[in-house]
Amino acid sequence: MQNNIFPGLYVGQNLIKLDRVSSTNDYLKEQLSNFKPLDEGSAIMTIDQYSGKGQRGNTWQSQPGKNLTISIVFYPTFLAIEDQFLLNICFSLGLTNWLQSILRQSVKVKWPNDIMVDQQKICGILIENQVKKNGISSSIIGIGVNINQTNFGAELTQRVCSMKGMLGQKDDLSIDQLLPSLFQHLQVQYELLRKGAHSELLKAYNNTLMWQGELRPFLIDDVEVQGKIVEVRKDGLLHIDFGKAIRTFQMKEISHKL
Repeated sequence: MQNNIFPGLYVGQNLIKLDRVSSTNDYLKEQLSNFKPLDEGSAIMTIDQYSGKGQRGNTWQSQPGKNLTISIVFYPTFLAIEDQFLLNICFSLGLTNWLQSILRQSVKVKWPNDIMVDQQKICGILIENQVKKNGISSSIIGIGVNINQTNFGAELTQRVCSMKGMLGQKDDLSIDQLLPSLFQHLQVQYELLRKGAHSELLKAYNNTLMWQGELRPFLIDDVEVQGKIVEVRKDGLLHIDFGKAIRTFQMKEISHKL
């Protein structure tokens, strides 16, 4: 276990590194329930996460030591429960802006929580909120970024990418050296959220949505339909134009067909 300090930031000021853990989100939740409150921005990072979680009950597979698996705690008590998707918007933008500052390729958000480069997944986000007395008491932001892994197996090789692969580098990137800029980008967006810049964040999120305005295939109850993404609203609902009507969908009601 190791603590690292990055001056000028509260995100990442308290960084705990673990060799191996089932899930950084679960570990951080355990810390919050069993010990005194951690400072906002405290983070748990592991070399080997052997049972990582994704949205919709999916798992996050990561080769030990090759990628970034980290969870960060925030206390967005200023945010109403009905506005909790703004956390997804906020941290999606932080990650997108961070990756865009490093990579040459265009970085996009695939609703609701995947970050894509050249239509390949490079990053996933899992946000777990704890609610008390009709408010959000804490929020754990789980982040998985493919950094140096280049072999994802035949099934995923066309659907997943990494920073190393996108940069065309032979040597591995230093994850430790990448962290300060990541923390800074996350903090910038979180501070905008704290200041109430909801419209600004929502506009930026929609501007970076993958396939917005393009006729694309979707799956609804395993039936393929064609539609165009119009926008995502503050409540997280996806609005799709099917030609004769615009319909709205929650996360589990529709999926992209890649």
